[in-house]
Amino acid sequence: MTSESVVVFINLRRTQLEYMPTFEAARRLGHGVALITDKTPVDLPDTIVREVVVVDTYDHEKVDAAADRIAGRFSVAGVVTWSDRDVTSVSRICARLGLPAPSVDSAETARNKYLMREAMAARPELIPRYARVTDVSELDQAREAVGFPAVLKPTSASGSKGIFVVHDEEELDQACTQLMTYTRPEVDSVFTDNPNELVLEGLLVGTEHSVEGFVHRGEVLIAGVTDKESTKEFCLETAQTHPSALPEGPLTSVQRLTETVVAEMGLDDCTFHLECIVDGTGTARLVEIAARPAGDFIASHLVTAATGVSFHENVLRVATGHRPIPVEQAHLHAGVRKVMAAEEGTFEGLEGLEEAGNVPGVRHIIVERAQGAAVRMPPTDYASSTLGAVIATGDSDAYLQERLQRATDLLRPRFTPREEG
Repeated sequence: MTSESVVVFINLRRTQLEYMPTFEAARRLGHGVALITDKTPVDLPDTIVREVVVVDTYDHEKVDAAADRIAGRFSVAGVVTWSDRDVTSVSRICARLGLPAPSVDSAETARNKYLMREAMAARPELIPRYARVTDVSELDQAREAVGFPAVLKPTSASGSKGIFVVHDEEELDQACTQLMTYTRPEVDSVFTDNPNELVLEGLLVGTEHSVEGFVHRGEVLIAGVTDKESTKEFCLETAQTHPSALPEGPLTSVQRLTETVVAEMGLDDCTFHLECIVDGTGTARLVEIAARPAGDFIASHLVTAATGVSFHENVLRVATGHRPIPVEQAHLHAGVRKVMAAEEGTFEGLEGLEEAGNVPGVRHIIVERAQGAAVRMPPTDYASSTLGAVIATGDSDAYLQERLQRATDLLRPRFTPREEG
């Protein structure tokens, strides 16, 4: 074994715009990276990435063997993941290597939306009514416990996969039938550990927000609160802005909710991304919490741009047993707004890229779909309807919102319509 320090990454975010800053953060903190992944991305920085082990990361034994191989060659300083699917693997490996991470039980709770509700059962005022559904035969009992309107969703998916808002028995029956077909490992490997497990919960009404932060040796450090927008029907997130425009009272409610949830779930030594709804009275209630950094460019770009403190460096500080640098305040506003498909078909590209890129404040324009890609709408597909995104900054929330809207309005999708039949 060499004395060279590495942080083990289990998989990466989907785009290089999101994952490249993670490598750079490791380098600034004096670490190399050892990557355990399903598939090696192209053009990795080879002076930072010291080893790549390609395995099926849904196979726990293979992941553990890969971690042992890395630990036999390097001095492992910490283990991190950037998405939900691998949080239990991080905790399992860290428990064996004596490294900071949430307990395996806490990680499993953070991966399962039903167990999450169970962990918060002593604080019913902070969560919606809920019931577990594993078969169509359980719908009647679940409906009686929860009522309408409600949300039916898988307990283990992420990225708004499989979320149905239902208003009556017919919609609930249809949603359950579709999800029982969809939530199987042969359809999507994310359901390997709990196929056909759903949760029905009361629909929370209000404004949507997320909390980005860290837990280090029991201390909760909030880096900021993000405002969110999503579609009404399938809850696909369409925009994020940081910091939140919430007034002081509701913002305090969000922060207190965060501290309570972290404590009740026993999370420690990790980054977290909590999602909540603030109702008309200014009270925050939990949607879910993840024991990993946010996606949708929140962690990779928005928090860092708004606060001037590298969020990814703090992720690595916590993973390696060090206290993160606290965020005092956000000096700028940063946001992302997505370009969404309005129809199915073949994506031929985005027009207006140059004009949108010239809007003051725009930092990045991302084209999410390749030319010629098939675009399908939910519930057939939950990812391909996102065509692109604009990331921008500004000195006020109003300035930022206007620039994001102006830039996305300039981006015009070109489609070959889908042929019927």
